[in-house]
Amino acid sequence: MEIIYDKEVDALNVSLRAGVVAKTLEIAPEILVDVDKKGNTLNIEIIGASEKIGKKNFGRVIVGKHSLALPAVA
Repeated sequence: MEIIYDKEVDALNVSLRAGVVAKTLEIAPEILVDVDKKGNTLNIEIIGASEKIGKKNFGRVIVGKHSLALPAVA
């Protein structure tokens, strides 16, 4: 899994697994999910992420008991 935040476009991308994208689904406004031909989720993208997640909580991701800084790409 890889989590990348692009500051320039305020987008958070979570890559869950490698694969060929067959379809991109917009599951909510500006929240996109890429799936393969079997329907497996490959990527999740949140556009306008800092507003949706909240700027106060935005700099870190918690996975299990681990807190990680978000890598920012500018």
